[in-house]
Amino acid sequence: MNDLDTREWLLTNGMGSFASGTVSDVRTRTYHGWLIAATSPPSGRTLLFSHLEASLELPRRVVALGTNFWGSGQVEPTGYKLQRSFEINPVPKWIWGEDDWQLSRQLLMPSGMVQEEGQEGLGGNFSHSDTRTLQNSPHLPIPPSSITHRILIHYRYEGKDAAILRLRLLIGDRDFHHQLIATKELHFSQMLGQQQVCLQARNSGNFGTPWHLRWQLGNYQPDTVWYWNYQLLEETQRGLGDREDLFSPGYLTVALNPGDAVTLEARVGFPEPTSDVLTSETFAQALEAEQERLSQIFACGVGGVGEAWCGGGKNKGDSKETPRRLLGDTQNVGNIFSPP
Repeated sequence: MNDLDTREWLLTNGMGSFASGTVSDVRTRTYHGWLIAATSPPSGRTLLFSHLEASLELPRRVVALGTNFWGSGQVEPTGYKLQRSFEINPVPKWIWGEDDWQLSRQLLMPSGMVQEEGQEGLGGNFSHSDTRTLQNSPHLPIPPSSITHRILIHYRYEGKDAAILRLRLLIGDRDFHHQLIATKELHFSQMLGQQQVCLQARNSGNFGTPWHLRWQLGNYQPDTVWYWNYQLLEETQRGLGDREDLFSPGYLTVALNPGDAVTLEARVGFPEPTSDVLTSETFAQALEAEQERLSQIFACGVGGVGEAWCGGGKNKGDSKETPRRLLGDTQNVGNIFSPP
């Protein structure tokens, strides 16, 4: 495991929710997950959606893309060995592949402020200072309908043959400082709708936070199973609780031809009848909005992988400052398996 890249990435929505993980896609901390929602801000956050365990069914073979540490000491599967590259700008992007196929995945957590009809001035494109003012001012409360906690997941397949992408949901309902342990009192309910499933935990009679996952295309199969005894190695190093169980309510299968893509969205709350249908443009539009938001906040231009420059030089005619590295040393972030 010496070639395992444990550098970490972080996405936030400006309203307290976040997603985080490692470059090699293995979970090593209690704080790793794809939707850790600010259920009772400013401090209360709940892990709802851990990740999707992905496998690709190709002619004559099945390829597992995930990587997991287990309490037994095993590392299985070892999808990190198929990882070709990782990029951070403008959102985290992984590429797995071999000679005859390639699969990419991007994760995007949109800003938590949304424009609601009839609420002019409380949604749309906020600057960071605008959002802070709304949060702190008793005269400008943020209505709950103007806040959303969600993450978008986008897969794209390239290859010589058609393939089937299988995505198994791994979920929980726990405080983000503690691990989830399976007990006889903890249950998860699911309600299946048109291209979406709504999920909610129930623990000793208390209901957890409802949320739902929806997808652009594919067939969902309920198949409930517990995955026991994940090991979180960074917590081991810290001398803290380092074992976790995760629940899987089912899996999604998506038939993909070369060049096909599929977008999914996990969102806190019950599904709304007025929600837009996910399309091939949903992720592209969200990515464009995120790029614009980041450019407004940082006034930065993106150069090479892991590099950015910020304008505003002191001398007249200056167009940019010296390039600065983002997220620490990202010299090899474009290809994580480059020799040091």
